[in-house]
Amino acid sequence: MKAHQQKWIRHFENNRLNRKEPEWDLPFVMEEKRRHALAWSLAEYQLGDGGGPCCLIAKDAEKYRATSASTREVTDLWFREEAEHSRLLSGAVKRLQGNFVTDTLAFRQFQRVRRLMGAQFEMLVLLQVEIISTVYYRIIRRHCEDAPIAAMCGLILRDEVGHISYHRDRLSADHPDGWNALQRMWFYFLGYSCALVLWLGHGWALRAIGMKNSDFFSQVHRGLRSFVRSFHRRCVSEKNPGFSNDSLGNVCSSYTIKSRT
Repeated sequence: MKAHQQKWIRHFENNRLNRKEPEWDLPFVMEEKRRHALAWSLAEYQLGDGGGPCCLIAKDAEKYRATSASTREVTDLWFREEAEHSRLLSGAVKRLQGNFVTDTLAFRQFQRVRRLMGAQFEMLVLLQVEIISTVYYRIIRRHCEDAPIAAMCGLILRDEVGHISYHRDRLSADHPDGWNALQRMWFYFLGYSCALVLWLGHGWALRAIGMKNSDFFSQVHRGLRSFVRSFHRRCVSEKNPGFSNDSLGNVCSSYTIKSRT
């Protein structure tokens, strides 16, 4: 068992506790333009965020899950939280009097890519989706002007922060020397590609509730950059457990420069 897996098994189990359900029955008043945009966008997101297959579907997914009992358990717990997001989003769509989406061309193509590529690539793409999703849910929480939907976003963001940290630990265990320049470029390329796909599909809805294009992409950049820095910091801290935070910051800077050469 990899050391980080037991930590995250405990996290996912504990994260099921103290989750206050949004008050979906509160009186609902919203401008029609905002309601329509939110209903459409959240219905589409409900399909993608746990509404589809809540498991790894790559061609070698079962081989990866069978690596160890803890790998299977932590992976299943991660996807169980994704299924919970789908349930929460269903409550938001109902509150907004929206129509549920059961299939789209983009969804089918995304599932196809997940199946064709290996489990490691699938998880990397899903990590990118989670980083971009934190931007999406922060936008919705800030601009929705509805307390239950904002509360839902808070719950999902709480989970997504954990998911992103889980992937950081998973990747640092698999890549103890960190990423080289090419691997970092690949990570950013995938991240910006995911962001562009989301913006092409949901940008009009996010603009309709008050979001600016520049804000979206600046938040995406900060999210990707923050993960890369956190990942390299984690790699260095694993190799230098006695270092202070300040020392780690200096070493990480040097570590990143060295990995470019």
